[in-house]
Amino acid sequence: MIYLIYGQQSVMIKNRLNKIVKERLDFVDAMNFVKFDMNYALIQDVILEASYMPLGYEHKLIVAEDCYFLKKIKGKNKNDDKQDFASLISFLKQPNENCDLVLTLNDESVDEKSDLYKLIAEKGKIFQLLSVGKNDWNTYIYKYFNETLHIKIDNDAIVELANRINGDLNIFLNEANKLSLYDSHITYDDVCRLVSKPLDENAFEIFNHLMNKKNDEAIKIFKNLLVDGVEPVTLISMLGNQFRLLWQIAFLHKSSLTSQEIADKLKIKEVRVRILKKYMYMMTLDDLLETLDCLYNLDYQIKSGQIDRFIGFELFLINFQIK
Repeated sequence: MIYLIYGQQSVMIKNRLNKIVKERLDFVDAMNFVKFDMNYALIQDVILEASYMPLGYEHKLIVAEDCYFLKKIKGKNKNDDKQDFASLISFLKQPNENCDLVLTLNDESVDEKSDLYKLIAEKGKIFQLLSVGKNDWNTYIYKYFNETLHIKIDNDAIVELANRINGDLNIFLNEANKLSLYDSHITYDDVCRLVSKPLDENAFEIFNHLMNKKNDEAIKIFKNLLVDGVEPVTLISMLGNQFRLLWQIAFLHKSSLTSQEIADKLKIKEVRVRILKKYMYMMTLDDLLETLDCLYNLDYQIKSGQIDRFIGFELFLINFQIK
C-alpha cells in the first residue's frame, strides 16, 4: 500500500504514521521498518529498499520523510540533480505487495497536478492533516478527550485549556496526556492546577505585580516558573518588552494620539493599550528608560558570568521601586 501524509503539524503526521505502523506491522525492528530523510537520501535508494523482500517477515514498511518534491511551491535541494523520480513512478504503478511505502511532507499543500500525486491518489491513500484553527480548538479538545482518551472534561475546563496551550498542538498533547493520568473527569480547577499559563501571561503578571508594588507576588511567580525550567534571561527579555511598550504608549500619548491610533501605530490590540495606559502616570519616561537600562545591564552581567542568573533576577524583583 502507498500512503501520503501531509500537513503543517509534525505531531499530527507522527501520530498518523504511528497508527499506520501499528495497523500494518505486528512487530517493528530494523529488518521490517526503515526510514529515509529525503533531504539527504535519494529516491532510487528508497525504491530499491522497497523492492527487496522482507527478511524473516511477511511484510515491511518504508517511510520517506519530508518529501520536498511533492510541495506545491518547490524549493531547491542539493540532491535534485541526482534524484531518479522515474523509479518512484515505476514503483507507484507496480508496487511491491509485501511492502508499504509511506511518504510524508510537513507542509500545508502539495502539487495536486503532478504525476506523482495523481498516481498516489490512484494507487494509495492520502491523509491531509489540517491544522487546528483558532475557532476549532474547543471542539478538537472535546473530541480528543472523549474519543481518544475516553475521559470527561467540563466545558469551562476546555475553554481554559485552550487559552493555556496557545494554539500549540505539541503542548496540548503533552498536557492532555498529563491530565488523563490525573483523573477520569477533568474540571476547570484541575486545568488551573496542572497546566501552566503561557509564558507571556506570566511575564505580564510579574510586570503587573511590580507596577502595583506587590514585589513578593512577582517573586512567587518567578519561583514557580523556575520549577518549570524557565530561564531568567527569557523573563528579563519579556519583562523588558513590557516596559518598552509602556514607554512607547506613554510617549505617543503625549503626542495626543488616541488609544486606537497608538494601537495602529504599534500594531497591537487597542485593549492592550488601554490596559497599559493606567500605568502611564506611575513612572516618568526617564524612569522607564532607567528600568530598561537596568534590565539590559542585568542581562549582560548574567551572560558574561558576572552574576548568577537566578540571584540577579530575584534581586531585581526585590529592589524594583516606583519613585
